[in-house]
Amino acid sequence: MRYSFYWFRRLLVAFAAALLVGSLFDGFLTYAAFAASFGAVFMLYTNLGNMRIRKKYGLNRKEYYYILDQLKEAKLKLSRLQHLFLKVRSLSSLRQMIELNSLVKRIYSVVKKEPKRFYEIEPFFYSHLDSVVELAEKSALLSSKKVKGNDMKQALIETKETLGDLSKTLEGDLRQVLARDIEHLTIELDVAQKRVKKKTLTFEQATEGEPEDEQRISTTTGTRSGRKKR
Repeated sequence: MRYSFYWFRRLLVAFAAALLVGSLFDGFLTYAAFAASFGAVFMLYTNLGNMRIRKKYGLNRKEYYYILDQLKEAKLKLSRLQHLFLKVRSLSSLRQMIELNSLVKRIYSVVKKEPKRFYEIEPFFYSHLDSVVELAEKSALLSSKKVKGNDMKQALIETKETLGDLSKTLEGDLRQVLARDIEHLTIELDVAQKRVKKKTLTFEQATEGEPEDEQRISTTTGTRSGRKKR
């Protein structure tokens, strides 16, 4: 959807620029200037836009707008999930909804910040999130019923258990999308620890050398004092 709108915008900008340039000429030159300016503006607009997106996100424009559409749909599903807080009646169900919302929101935020990471957890957007929202809505509906038969209670238990399994799946998605950050953090911590260790060793070596220096100074001072007294 967004990508189609982008094509329309490019055509509109190129057409407006071509009309403006064509109005500066008469006769056959009008058509030639219109065609040339339309092509030039269209290609320039496209290339500049693609360069900007590739430089910032590492994606081409088609990929970028496709991911934005997926994020838009995911945001709507997240909104549906958040509205379930008011429908659950038990504390355990509320705790489960809070956990699911937190996981979904964190994954969504990571991909929104870095759209390229979408390809690292595509199953989350294509199946996991849909399953979570549908089952959460079913669980909220069942728990809101005042009269509960054995069949309904059993269905509610099974739904909660399945949501628990899906919660673990979302945790796996989150770990996967954060894998690079964790790796970078581990490397930075290793480097920092090595620096601290090196500084500690240097400080200890400097500290070990201080008593000898102080002894020499004391000896020298004492000798000088003795000489002065004599």
